[in-house]
Amino acid sequence: MSEETKTQETAPQEGTVTTPQAEAPALTVADLRNLRTIIDISSQRGSFKGPELGTIGTVFDKLDAFLKGVDAKEAAQTQAEAPAQTEAPAEGE
Repeated sequence: MSEETKTQETAPQEGTVTTPQAEAPALTVADLRNLRTIIDISSQRGSFKGPELGTIGTVFDKLDAFLKGVDAKEAAQTQAEAPAQTEAPAEGE
């Protein structure tokens, strides 16, 4: 009898619809790098009009500075972790 009660309690009620929640879109550093490349290639191919170049250049410069900062942080983190790994004594010593 307890199994019947559990089944009734966990079964969805009639008329209710459950919809999965959509995940928020994520923008990654790789996406930003791709965007920088797209802007660079587009400008080389003459895709932008003259008056647009100032705004596009400003956005490109900000994006480039941000990505260089990310790269510098990753490099610093890698260097900080590297000495800790090399200081450990090798097996057999």
